[in-house]
Amino acid sequence: MNRTILYLWVLLLTFCSSELLAQDTPCYEQKISFQAEEELQYKISYNWKALWMGAGTVDFSIKEESLNGQPVYHTKAIGKTFKRYEWFYKVYDVYESYLDTNSLKPVRFVRDINEGGFTKNIAYDFEFDNNQAHIDYMYRKDELQKQNEYTPINFCTFDMLSSVYYTRNINYDLLAPNDTIPVEVLMDGQVYPLYMIYLGKENLKTSFGTFRCLKIKPSLMDGDIFEGGDFMTIWATDDDNRLPLLIESPLKVGYVKAVLKEHKNLKYPMEARVD
Repeated sequence: MNRTILYLWVLLLTFCSSELLAQDTPCYEQKISFQAEEELQYKISYNWKALWMGAGTVDFSIKEESLNGQPVYHTKAIGKTFKRYEWFYKVYDVYESYLDTNSLKPVRFVRDINEGGFTKNIAYDFEFDNNQAHIDYMYRKDELQKQNEYTPINFCTFDMLSSVYYTRNINYDLLAPNDTIPVEVLMDGQVYPLYMIYLGKENLKTSFGTFRCLKIKPSLMDGDIFEGGDFMTIWATDDDNRLPLLIESPLKVGYVKAVLKEHKNLKYPMEARVD
């Protein structure tokens, strides 16, 4: 059960990544939907045989900093299991992305994960002028896999975390229901093509109230956890925050969801609330 936390977290990090090509101008943000000091927390739950069980949390934060003399947004996401599960399977994963404060494109990405003793440590820098990303290092279970290598990227390639913050700025009013939009995300040194289907707007009842939401369905990649051809479903606020409230996804065994539990320092009022 606890292993599913990581996979839903990855989906959460990439939930908006398929929206990027919705504009005529590549990688063009409409309006910055977040600010420094914003904090979000999601609860991850797993369902098997009609029983929902809380499994862990994912925390997002953002700060304004400087990286090699360049102003950046330092974004961080931490995923972990609840303490009651740590005795037999502990997950503690940290993702960090440094974004250019003007373009919101990634500058540097760092991933350090520990899942039940399985570790992976990765760092790479984006060089958009040369259409490449520089892989500083990539370790798997403390063994060096890659170092000082380059991989090609395009003008709209993002890492998992930067895609969340960048694409929260897209203007959904330019999309029609059932529009399908592709994008590329650099993950573990490889570029993956993703896409999503925009389904339109729908009201969603939450612990914060009822909200007018954007409903989207990103595709899932076939693997140990997901069936190829399946889709996850996301409800994000239809206001300037573009805040994901609920994410649900089928698994090969069971079902998993992420629910927004806490938010702090949002840039805009939650105007999508309808009650």
